Amino acid sequence: MTRFLACLSLFFFLVPVTYVRGPAPVPNESQYIAIEPVALDAGNPDRTRVGRLAFLGGWKITSDNGEVGGISSMVALPDNRFLMLSDNGTLVGFTLDEARLRAIRPFIAPLPDGPPKPNEFARQNWDAESFLHDPGTGQFWVGYEHQHSIWRYGSSLSRKEAANYPAEMQDWPENGGAEAMLRLPDGRFLVFSESAEYAAGGYQALLFDADASEPASKAAAFGYRPPEGYNLTDAALLDDRSALMLHRRFTPFEGVSAILSIVQIAEFRPGNVATSIPIAMLKSPIKVDNMEALAVTRDAQGALVWIASDDNFSTLQETLLLKFRLLPNKEAPKQGTTKGEKQKAGASPGFSTFESD
Repeated sequence: MTRFLACLSLFFFLVPVTYVRGPAPVPNESQYIAIEPVALDAGNPDRTRVGRLAFLGGWKITSDNGEVGGISSMVALPDNRFLMLSDNGTLVGFTLDEARLRAIRPFIAPLPDGPPKPNEFARQNWDAESFLHDPGTGQFWVGYEHQHSIWRYGSSLSRKEAANYPAEMQDWPENGGAEAMLRLPDGRFLVFSESAEYAAGGYQALLFDADASEPASKAAAFGYRPPEGYNLTDAALLDDRSALMLHRRFTPFEGVSAILSIVQIAEFRPGNVATSIPIAMLKSPIKVDNMEALAVTRDAQGALVWIASDDNFSTLQETLLLKFRLLPNKEAPKQGTTKGEKQKAGASPGFSTFESD
């Protein structure tokens, strides 16, 4: 019954609804953030592997501040520092102390500026869905739904520097805006729609020849086809040749699941329909919620993958932060092996990579 109610709650938050004015909640401006450890699989505490991901830790994030929740994107900085962005335009920052299970130096504050709101109740117009950071300049970029636009903020996140409402994005569905965004090493930007269909297949995406927040930048369209039945929720560069793509699916009977996949950046070119190779699936009994935020960091051993969830400000859902080690790909099969032998070797792409220990 609990799972059914959670699924029902998530269903109503994932489909467009009419907002009805109700009594305003009692404001709470607490800056305290609490974290509580969670297991990858509560029924099997020894489980530490899902596909090409090795589980290193997981935490449930809570706060008395009612603005904490709805996490749709995040930036991971050195020394376990995180900036999470809510889909109501709220920044949630903290340093994760894994050893002492603490969130150090937390802060909770709204973005300094954003798309104009027609009235005080139109918070959805600050539906921030994607978030980027340039460690060189310290600048930040945010992609918005509803009033489809890309905004750039200064290094202290104290002021807006630029804003662009690209013509190519204005016909995107109201809830299908800049769900994911990438900034390539050469300065070009990629912006992905969650649900605007691309004529040649998949969903629309745009390749900008420069900073997407600048009105002078030019955009060319291409398509991205997520795994069947899934929608893209975030993306993060893995290196200068590839990116990780995060996807979510929800059905009332199966609940929520997520797929992480890898795509080659060369696939993102005008007129092409890019596809990715799934490398891990999160689904029950693995700890999973409405996974919408993705970040990649590195240490001496390689890439670390961070995935966070959007609780839709629902008491039936959770804000989770999960940490994984990205494992090397399995050895490719020798030439001449049969399809069955390739699958046995675990090297064929697609869902065969979801094997777990």
